[in-house]
Amino acid sequence: MAPEASHLDAPDSAIEDLGRSAEQVRQMDVATKCRLKRTLLFKDSLLKEKHRAFFDEHFMKHPVIHISFSLCKSASPEVFLEMTCEAVAKAANNWLDQYPLIKDVEVDNANRYLRRLQNTLDDYDSVQRQFEISADKHGRLLTLLFTRLSEFVGECIGKYILLLDEYDIPFIHAHLKLWSDKEKEEVQSSLKVLIQAMFK
Repeated sequence: MAPEASHLDAPDSAIEDLGRSAEQVRQMDVATKCRLKRTLLFKDSLLKEKHRAFFDEHFMKHPVIHISFSLCKSASPEVFLEMTCEAVAKAANNWLDQYPLIKDVEVDNANRYLRRLQNTLDDYDSVQRQFEISADKHGRLLTLLFTRLSEFVGECIGKYILLLDEYDIPFIHAHLKLWSDKEKEEVQSSLKVLIQAMFK
């Protein structure tokens, strides 16, 4: 069963943008609020507008891993990759927060993947406390974070929708920055490996 808590991080006031009054929102149960908040993720989707039946059948049926790359910009390649890692780590932490709300999970298997994801997030936290982390190390951690998140959600629930907001920003930013050829190559290589992990 897909977790109904997928989008609890959006404020309840966001539902009012869908034409509901504040009083109506207050009276809704958690599952209804979460389904309405999920529709906000896809509010500008052409797929939703042009193929509503397909959208309702698939996109409202499966849980969503939502990663926003909108803030992935920096003057240095290391901080840039750190911010990209942070975007994936935020999505992973959102899923860890809602894990207790997910029903019908095969606990032993899910707990194994839960521990792997938590260990990777702990590694990420320890890396953040170090100084002068290489772009290569951030790149490896970036892909590992997503891989562990994907394994965890896949094991707990099965199929999921991967929603990448502003996925082009890291590529455009890396291309336009006045970094050395070596730095650009390291960053672009890290992004390429991440995208390959996401779409394999």
